[in-house]
Amino acid sequence: MKPKIVHQEAMDFSFKAKQALMEGNYGASFELYKKSAELESQVADFYIDKPELEPTRSIIIRSAAFMNLKAGLIEESKKYIFIGLLNTTDESIKEQLNNALEIAVSFGNLSPEKASNEYNYLTLLRQRSVNYILEPTNPTYGHSVTLEMVRHFADGYLKSLKAFAVSKFKRVLKSGNDVADALEKEWEQFANPLITGSSYGSFRFSVANDFLQRKGEDSEIIEVKSTIVSKYHDEILVNQLSDRDIDAIKKDYTEEEVNEIFRPLSRIKAVNSAYKIGYYDVDSFTKIYAPKIINRQKTKLITAEPLNQDQIGTLESLLVHKRSSDKGKVSHKTISKQEFKSYESTIKINTVYPANNDPIILSEEILISMNFDSGNGFTFTFDDLNVEYTDIEYEKAYKGFHTTFYAKLIAIINESTKGESEKRDWQVVNKLINNPEALKR
Repeated sequence: MKPKIVHQEAMDFSFKAKQALMEGNYGASFELYKKSAELESQVADFYIDKPELEPTRSIIIRSAAFMNLKAGLIEESKKYIFIGLLNTTDESIKEQLNNALEIAVSFGNLSPEKASNEYNYLTLLRQRSVNYILEPTNPTYGHSVTLEMVRHFADGYLKSLKAFAVSKFKRVLKSGNDVADALEKEWEQFANPLITGSSYGSFRFSVANDFLQRKGEDSEIIEVKSTIVSKYHDEILVNQLSDRDIDAIKKDYTEEEVNEIFRPLSRIKAVNSAYKIGYYDVDSFTKIYAPKIINRQKTKLITAEPLNQDQIGTLESLLVHKRSSDKGKVSHKTISKQEFKSYESTIKINTVYPANNDPIILSEEILISMNFDSGNGFTFTFDDLNVEYTDIEYEKAYKGFHTTFYAKLIAIINESTKGESEKRDWQVVNKLINNPEALKR
């Protein structure tokens, strides 16, 4: 046996299998990967008892493990994974084999063809993935992020991404009519990013959108949905939002689309967010942090909306007792009925009206967020200075926010010792008030 020649034959089959996979020919890909796995296993068996041939031995054993995984031959794959883990000293190869073992275990009950399809689909998803990392702004719990941070990011990211996806699908299908509106919810389902990998180190994860053609989807839909995550990342999430960028966005998207895309995004990229969003540059593999969205950018992008009571949606939770009589008549009795309301909006102000103090006229308008839910009431927030006030009554919450905002301004202006956080707040105050020194006490 000439191992180099057999190894090259295995790689040739693997290359052809990958081509078939990219063309969507899963049956041919499966058969080609099986041939590749059989040959690479022969080469690995040749090297197993030859420790003097390191690092070639470890590299070939790793290759055999993955080739069997691609072929859906799970038990064979595990064999080479365990041999590699027991014998290799290369930490990079060990890490790769541990990842392979995790996948192999999860595919343990699948048929070879099903396991092969699952693994190769995952491989293609990972090739299309965008890699992110969430890091805490303040290391209260070391480098660990909380589930609350993950939930907050996922909620804002999904809302923004789905709004972006709907706008793209409308343009592709050139549908701005009633049919497009009726299909809007269906289009939202096409934007369904999948977690393709995760690990600790703050919280590292990768996401990609499904790219397979599903029933009823034409080629235009496939093209948009397969690239929607990467396009959203490049065009929206990491956009620096310079004046020129904002002008281009407002030219390309309607006012409603801009609000739907950037309102949730402004929350996860707020100056006072508990976490930072990092991502990895595909060319240099360096970590870059997504830029924050400050008030000036929000004011230019997002339309302020006055509160309209008629627009607040109402949800009802019903507990109903249903009973059928001997004659087949069905009766319903409502045992419990609970009403829930939720609403969110943005309000533009240029003057702060504190209780028991003179108003402060700001040098630029600011956007404050208003969120309502039945559990807490009305919450007004100004992210740039981390000012928030909540009350069950709208007017009390609004007035309380102004008083709290005023108190925060006075506290920042009169702060004698300034750390990094205080210096950042001071820069914001300097932009909002022409002569902050006049408010010193």
